[in-house]
Amino acid sequence: MNLKLFSLSLLLFEASCFTEFEITVPRGPVTGFYGEALILPCTFPVDSWDLSSTVITWQRKLDVVHSFYYSRDQLDRQNPHYGKRTSLFIQEMATGNASLKLDRVTLLDAGVYTCSISTNTGSQKKSFKVNIAAFYSEPRLQFSMLTDRLNLLVTSDGGYPSPKLQWLMENSDITNQTQTHFMQDTQTGLYIVSSWINLTEVTNSSLTFILHNKPLGQDIRREIQLYSDKTRREGQSAYRCHGCSILISVILLLIVMGLLFVFITRRRRTEQTKQNDGLKSQISASSFASMRHNVV
Repeated sequence: MNLKLFSLSLLLFEASCFTEFEITVPRGPVTGFYGEALILPCTFPVDSWDLSSTVITWQRKLDVVHSFYYSRDQLDRQNPHYGKRTSLFIQEMATGNASLKLDRVTLLDAGVYTCSISTNTGSQKKSFKVNIAAFYSEPRLQFSMLTDRLNLLVTSDGGYPSPKLQWLMENSDITNQTQTHFMQDTQTGLYIVSSWINLTEVTNSSLTFILHNKPLGQDIRREIQLYSDKTRREGQSAYRCHGCSILISVILLLIVMGLLFVFITRRRRTEQTKQNDGLKSQISASSFASMRHNVV
């Protein structure tokens, strides 16, 4: 009877030790920024910890991302996709840090990662999801004006995942009047977004373009002020937007410089012609004098 009680106590003690060894990983998804380094967090208890008995393995499904045992990195079985991009914080391992640093992340690094740890006090493994995202560039505006309508095109690239776009006119949603095209770069997988709208009979109004990149909390909001000149004859309108005045100034400057260049060129030609005529007159006079001297 005492032997049974001893055996039961021993089992309870072992179960207690096992439950006390608890590793910690993120409860929700971790988001990495495209092209930058990403830390995959994982910690473990270090009571009576011994480095020589510690085994740390990071995996994504069946792929070995990084392995550590016998007190050093063991990368013979590492998937080539992660070659020279992974590292552990070995100097912080004594404090229970088994986190993995993954450099230069790409869209192919997204997935479910598993942190497995075994020490002289217990073993456990836990998994969490990793998402990769990228910021979209500053939107670029292009426009073309026709006699009866205005075409606006907004483009942005280098982002991920595909964003949500919205167009507003005086706080009224007109997104259903626009056309949007998404294209992925064949090498990086990042998105190139183009959205355009055709406007007719526009009066003075404010147009707003909004881009939402939810995983990164990126919200790009740009306003475009539109003006219509009704003093022109019926059927014709003039539209302006912020930034157009700079373009017009540059064009006028180029025209002025062109006219100045033509004026200077013509003036130089005129002066050169006068100089040539004067030289011809001198030569003629000299020749006439010489002929007169010979006759005398």
